Amino acid sequence: MRKRYEKIKVNRRYAWIRKDREDKIKGIEGLIFDCDGVIFDVSKSFREAIMKTVEWFFSTVMGVMVPQINFSHIQMFKDTGAFNNDWELTYAIITYYLTNLLANARKIELKDKCRGDITTTYSFFKELGSFLREIKESGGEDLEKYVEDVGVGGLEAVREKATRRLAEAWKVELDEARKVLEYVSPFEGEVYDENLIKRFFEEAYCGDKLFKEIYGVPAVFYRGKGLIENEKPIVRHKALKEIIGRGFPPIGIASGRMRKQTTPLLEKYRLEEYFDLDASTFLEEIEEKERELRREGRHVKLDKPNPYPLITTASKMRINSFAYVGDTIADVLACLNAETESGCNVVSVGVLCSAENKSEMLSKFLEFGCDVIIPTPNELPKVIGGVRK
Repeated sequence: MRKRYEKIKVNRRYAWIRKDREDKIKGIEGLIFDCDGVIFDVSKSFREAIMKTVEWFFSTVMGVMVPQINFSHIQMFKDTGAFNNDWELTYAIITYYLTNLLANARKIELKDKCRGDITTTYSFFKELGSFLREIKESGGEDLEKYVEDVGVGGLEAVREKATRRLAEAWKVELDEARKVLEYVSPFEGEVYDENLIKRFFEEAYCGDKLFKEIYGVPAVFYRGKGLIENEKPIVRHKALKEIIGRGFPPIGIASGRMRKQTTPLLEKYRLEEYFDLDASTFLEEIEEKERELRREGRHVKLDKPNPYPLITTASKMRINSFAYVGDTIADVLACLNAETESGCNVVSVGVLCSAENKSEMLSKFLEFGCDVIIPTPNELPKVIGGVRK
């Protein structure tokens, strides 16, 4: 059941505020921002990196043609709330096409894998591509139905669905199909060893110079400027000054992107003064906590919609009532989870500016009960300030 909203006009555009949450909005002590789609426009960087990686994997590595993906396909995955991580989203799309190809092929013999570093892994998929090249990718459900079935299950649901598809197509047990899927997975390992998807994605996104600075190894597959160079600020200095001028502390950031990729951009556009970077939570902190938990025998994913990044940032900022500004359903779910888990007052703010289809995104935010919906983060001072008066 949809909540009741007040629609107000701000800067010649409209914003929506949940009537039953106005008291909560009035009580916020600080703000936390997502980075991608809120601080910076990533439509020509991260979104482009997803598309480039899928195309590169099939056309360059495997020599197999598959239908081209676009922003609408990416948004379908984002709208589930389960694919906040762009590496995992890329893997999900590749798994969809790869499974369709494999399902129409004869059963694969599981030989000893000659893998372990990035170049031998590349050769492995070159060889697999020559095997699959004559296979017509057909017989699979369309991508929209695939996303619908995977739903909020995320990466585990992708793997399970692919396993069942292969088991059914080859008439084998699930365990055997699962072994095949693991055998052909280009998502094993990390950027610096054999994970082809993460490796090309990061090389294309960072560019060869920044890639080496961050990872300590040279780029292998991509040369030149990275897609990160295409990123421009969405939020303006004026809006950030107004937020701080209303008595809020410097803004926290809770994001699944790397701190090493974010800080130089903030400095480039002279935005760092408005943010509390010491209190902020990025991919490095998320992964470090996940490793710590694994050492204790607990395998937990802490990226959004898990509330860990939000709760950790708020704790470091010493605020118990805050608004989190994001651009996806995963951000709204993270707010709901943070409020439930921490007992803090957490207000979800959804921005529409990064969505390709803004009316569809508005409908999604309304459906999931987002507390405040605004065109861009630049309307935030007027909307939040107006409610707090």
